[in-house]
Amino acid sequence: MSNLQSVTTAEEELPAGVRAILAHTGKSRSFLSEEPIRNITRKGVAGFELTVNLTSYRALPLSCIEGLILKIDGKEIDVTGAQLLLNGTGHKFADLAEMSEVWWFILEPATLFVPTQTPLAQGSHQVDATLITVEPYVTAGRFSFYHPASRTLTAE
Repeated sequence: MSNLQSVTTAEEELPAGVRAILAHTGKSRSFLSEEPIRNITRKGVAGFELTVNLTSYRALPLSCIEGLILKIDGKEIDVTGAQLLLNGTGHKFADLAEMSEVWWFILEPATLFVPTQTPLAQGSHQVDATLITVEPYVTAGRFSFYHPASRTLTAE
């Protein structure tokens, strides 16, 4: 049981058996990384970036990403223009349903770029995010899986 104490807050809501597996493997399944938030301008568009992880137990094609819900300090953020950056290439969330040839591997963190008019203030922010996926390996039918994560992250 002592290994369970080393699992981060994001996993505390998981069943004990899942927490034990994560403690054994050392791979966090939290969508939100502990990396700081970065205010940036990408291709002339102002916004911020978060480092994110795939929550699935196996690699997924981007077509299996159904959606994203994002809140910063309790305020829902419009993710219409958000992009998922894998290996330096940006993919708009609106286009992911057609991207069955592009895969996100579980050990590869990605960057979530969210365009915004106003940069986030420097300091701590409560970030709540839910990644919505379809797991093609589940053969009982098509189900949406919701992967919530919450972290206090620092904006640089």
